Amino acid sequence: MRPARLSAACLALSLAACAHYAPAPPHPETFPPALDARRLDEKPAGAVWTGADLLSAALAHNPQIAEARAKYQTALAAVRTAKAAPGPSLTLTAEYANEVPHWGYTGAGAIPLDLGARRSTRITTAQLQALQAFYDYGETVWSVRTSLEKAQIDLTSATSEIGLAGEALNLRRERAERLAQRVAAGQDARALAVTAQGDVVMAEHRLAAAVGRQQAASLDLAKALGVSAPALRGLLLASGPAAATPSDFADWRRDAALSRRDVLRAIADYDLAENALRLEIANQYPSVSLGPAYNYDHGVTKLPFGLSLALPPWDLNRGAIAQAEAARAAAGRSLELAQANALAEVDSAAAALSQARKELSRTRDGDLPVAERAAAAAARSVDAGQADRVDELAARGAVLDARLNLLDAQHTAATAAAGVEDALRRSFDPAETAAIQAAITQTGGTP
Repeated sequence: MRPARLSAACLALSLAACAHYAPAPPHPETFPPALDARRLDEKPAGAVWTGADLLSAALAHNPQIAEARAKYQTALAAVRTAKAAPGPSLTLTAEYANEVPHWGYTGAGAIPLDLGARRSTRITTAQLQALQAFYDYGETVWSVRTSLEKAQIDLTSATSEIGLAGEALNLRRERAERLAQRVAAGQDARALAVTAQGDVVMAEHRLAAAVGRQQAASLDLAKALGVSAPALRGLLLASGPAAATPSDFADWRRDAALSRRDVLRAIADYDLAENALRLEIANQYPSVSLGPAYNYDHGVTKLPFGLSLALPPWDLNRGAIAQAEAARAAAGRSLELAQANALAEVDSAAAALSQARKELSRTRDGDLPVAERAAAAAARSVDAGQADRVDELAARGAVLDARLNLLDAQHTAATAAAGVEDALRRSFDPAETAAIQAAITQTGGTP
């Protein structure tokens, strides 16, 4: 009975060293009130928030970033697990015989030899999967950063548009009232008053649309920050940095095709396929396990030793190797597609920015000065008694329309610049770049 007691003692000691399960059930009912209670307290009240400040707040509060960070930490833990050698197995048997002594005992172990290509490919696969999770985390951070910038652009533009649209609405209402008085006095045709009233309706629609865009942009900004909309009350936004000039795009376009995280992830996919092929090549050969044992055979102690081989399939793993080679070739085509998409996105974004800048220049340097000169001429005519107030109001309304068109052109240009940044995966603001790098460093960096 002494061998059995020794085995039982060893088993008890191993069980005592094991980790114990601790349940951690989720509580989804606690998240909505917690989200509503969040406040942006990173800066004092009344301070101006830059894009880097908003990004830092989003890194602390955004659930999407938190999820990607947790998945990356899980992948890093998988790397540590992959480095651990597989444990041995132990088989205990007992038998009773009609002889003295009656009992016999056997303890047989199997120790796999965790060496060579099988071990290295397992660890490399885990490291590559962690690298993919790292790139996914970086893409998530960048996606949130882009959402922040576009929401900031939309919110700033809509707020400015509300002021101009409200001024234009008041002016058109005044003009419509004056025309209605002139029509009642028989000085003008009724069609002019009807047209003026239509202008009032259009101005009302534009003001309502601007208010709606402001509310939508505020909600988008709150979502990207990971807070509720009431937390944005009193938030003062700074203007963003100037966009890069088209001459910068040649070098940055090449860099985007080599260093965008979706391209790097495609490279990691190819490396995984390469690693899988290495494993299938290694699986042509038998895997070896050592089998030390202890045998108490009815009074006779024996120490047998075994060597077991797990043989490859009957085709010597040729089918699996061919499949792995095809998967590697497909991963290469996927990498080329990712690079082609990156180049196309940069080219499209650069063309959109160039066109937006041309339209902005035409509106700022052409349409608006013409409308302002016409309004000044109308004001002089009124002062000289050569025109009436209705004509001046029409000229002033044309100036407001030109300013609204200029605001639209500025919004389009800013959005196009954000599109270029998104296509390049490069921020034009060094402070944002530093915030992104700090966030990546805090996760542990590349695996």
